[in-house]
Amino acid sequence: MRPVVGTATLLLLVLMFMSASATWDPKQTCETKYPAIPCRHKINNENWFQMGDNRCVKAKTCNKYSHGNYKGHLVSIHNNVELHQAVCTMYRDHPGKDHYWIGLHMKIEHIFYGYAYVWTDGTDNSFTSWAYRQPDRFLSREECVEMNYWDWTLWNDERCGQQRSYMCAVWIG
Repeated sequence: MRPVVGTATLLLLVLMFMSASATWDPKQTCETKYPAIPCRHKINNENWFQMGDNRCVKAKTCNKYSHGNYKGHLVSIHNNVELHQAVCTMYRDHPGKDHYWIGLHMKIEHIFYGYAYVWTDGTDNSFTSWAYRQPDRFLSREECVEMNYWDWTLWNDERCGQQRSYMCAVWIG
């Protein structure tokens, strides 16, 4: 009898997850709750969008901002609002549910102490949005983090060499 109860419980959890994720409509949410707010600073006369008070983000660009006035990094995400702002920025650039890189990556702390996930910009990493059973470090080869795994906003660890879209953030404050 116990296997039936366990299977039923697992099925109920899966259905609840599917129901909750199916209600998140990026088109509607990004237009109403997280509209595009142009960056307060002009960055190379390009369309960047405000993220919080002191950062601007842009999809699919970063390297050319690693020198000069702005220091570009893959986006770091610190709360639920920034999570949705990041998803909406990518959604506006490409409405498909692409998997894309964010700036979280695994860092080996020490052979005896294990590993930790850190942001490329050095900011605090207390907020996460991992998909179920992630990170799993599959075959100990997954050290980078992608977004939109399984569903919008969910994170997964993946091998760093995979081709993905990405989003850059620059500090403006």
